[in-house]
Amino acid sequence: MKKVIAIVFLILVQINSAAAQIQGPITLTARKIEGNIKTEIKAEGNVTLQFDNTTIKGDALTYNNVTKTATLTGNVFIEQPPLKLWCSELKYNFQSQKAELYQVKGALSPTDFIQAEKLIRISDKVWLAYNGTYTPCCCCCDRPDWSIEAKTFKIKIGESFKGKWVTFDILSVPVIISPAISGPIIENRTSGFLVPKFGYIKDQGLTIKQPFYIVLGRSADLTLTYEKRFRNGHGESAKLRYVLSSYSKGNLYYSRIDSGKETNWQLDFKHSYLKSDYSYGNIKVNIVSSRNFFTENGTTDVETLTQQYTKSDITYSRLWNHAILNINLVYLDSLDNSTDSIFQKLPEINFYLMDTPLSKKLPITFSMDSDFTYFYRKVGFRGSRFNLEPSLRYTLFTGNIKNSFKISNQISYYSITGNGTENIYRSLWKYEERHFSNFRLSSGNLTVSLNPELSLNYVQNKDQNNIPDFDGTDIVEKEKKITASIATYFYKNGNQIGKLTIKNGYNFYLKTKPWETWDIDAEITPTQQLTFQEHLEIDGNTRDINKTNSYISFKSQKFSFWTNYYRSFIPEEKNNYIRWGATFHINPYLTFSYAQRYDFNYNFDRERQYALMINRNCWKGSIAYHWIKSFDGTINYQIMLRIDLLKLGGYQYKYEGIAEEKGG
Repeated sequence: MKKVIAIVFLILVQINSAAAQIQGPITLTARKIEGNIKTEIKAEGNVTLQFDNTTIKGDALTYNNVTKTATLTGNVFIEQPPLKLWCSELKYNFQSQKAELYQVKGALSPTDFIQAEKLIRISDKVWLAYNGTYTPCCCCCDRPDWSIEAKTFKIKIGESFKGKWVTFDILSVPVIISPAISGPIIENRTSGFLVPKFGYIKDQGLTIKQPFYIVLGRSADLTLTYEKRFRNGHGESAKLRYVLSSYSKGNLYYSRIDSGKETNWQLDFKHSYLKSDYSYGNIKVNIVSSRNFFTENGTTDVETLTQQYTKSDITYSRLWNHAILNINLVYLDSLDNSTDSIFQKLPEINFYLMDTPLSKKLPITFSMDSDFTYFYRKVGFRGSRFNLEPSLRYTLFTGNIKNSFKISNQISYYSITGNGTENIYRSLWKYEERHFSNFRLSSGNLTVSLNPELSLNYVQNKDQNNIPDFDGTDIVEKEKKITASIATYFYKNGNQIGKLTIKNGYNFYLKTKPWETWDIDAEITPTQQLTFQEHLEIDGNTRDINKTNSYISFKSQKFSFWTNYYRSFIPEEKNNYIRWGATFHINPYLTFSYAQRYDFNYNFDRERQYALMINRNCWKGSIAYHWIKSFDGTINYQIMLRIDLLKLGGYQYKYEGIAEEKGG
């Protein structure tokens, strides 16, 4: 026994000298160990080799000290968490750390499962497989939900795969054959066709998109896509991605749709610059030929379909210890001639000097907010605005109450160009006073936190009839207002179980309706499963309720339910509806959800949605039916099927239509 231990020790010394990357001792145990330490050692019977966090087991082992290679055969098992593999034979080189496995199956990571005739380890992240099956599904050994069979493929653990002469299998049944297929992240980018996508668009019928990927060097690529619409028309798109440096990158996207005799297009350009947290900016350009582009590309998003303009802007920010510089250029492109009279800001420059201490002995700081904006629009006059607002702030602590006092003077200068040039000057004095604190009361396992705040705001009363209103911020209303609020939080055993906030203000300048709206928010969470929320807006002068918004939710392991009642008494809104919904977790993979909205103003259901969702970890899917009823009784409905395959991307199919109400 002593002789065996000595031999093993010398073997380990030789191995360690050859494998400097291995940390810590290497141990080898077996029923029988024999051979010459300088040339070759053999071990048989319950062989176990351990080093670092790796354990390798087999029936027999041969170690060649010249090539620094260990070969294990017979029921070989390798464990290097999260890797777990079984194979018939393993060759491992301690010097290069390269491994070759034969007749192998198992897991490379929680999302990479393999079965192959031969598997080669290139590095910690990269593996090559031959004549095998790859899947991210955990049931890889017994009919996985989906898998890839290929002659050869490369796996980048946790990120991607790329295979040649591939079949795509569902439950181990081949359904698609392709000369090549890959996941979204490829270690070595190569030009070629990507996976086609199928869909259905209302009035366009069945569609198929075929993308082609082109590598333009180390830091740029281009994806060209052709879309065939079998009922009417076709489309083309191009997306250019580039990286200029580690902090500067962007993409350019152009899409065109030819439908009948009409052509519609969209151009998007985005560039981001993030040199540091103190210097950053971005460029966003969005141009659309007309709103018809959105209807032609099949979108049903209400905000997109009803937007009045597209917005393009350039921004840049620079931060210092006590200063901020912001530069912003905004241009609105009208989709329905509604923005011809809205000003574009070309540019807007803001420089803000923040709370600079004037004295080490006194808590007085100096600030200065300044901005310059040039306004332009297609119809009407144009001009510029310059604001300068120096201010002094004094902060005082009295006990646990913080007091802040601020006095400032807003100086504004306008230059307006119409038939001639008009210059306007304005000076307004402002004063702000704030007092806030925090009190905590505890009794047993219950804690109450009170956060009262009182503020006084004053703005000099001046005639501003000659001031142009460019963007809604030019007219500064006179103000002599006191505002009070209190936020109360309730905790039990350190967990928040309730919250109540109340806020209102009184403006002494207003003679008829001096009180502002009472804002009241309440939330009660007696358990982690149950939540009550209430929002009230009450007219401070008439005491009438303006808005109420009530919400209740209940969540359990198998079932969740929510309901929301909203009513606005403001004539311009006239909203009065109730919404509710439920979610049922049928089993660990399958979930059903339902949602409905009933309109009390019109006494009918306005909206319903049914959805069935499945989550199998390696893929997710959902099928949903959604309809909205308009005031004339017509129903716009949509059926959507979405499938997301892990590492292969998402696929979405929509069917839309309009139906007349048939009752119910």
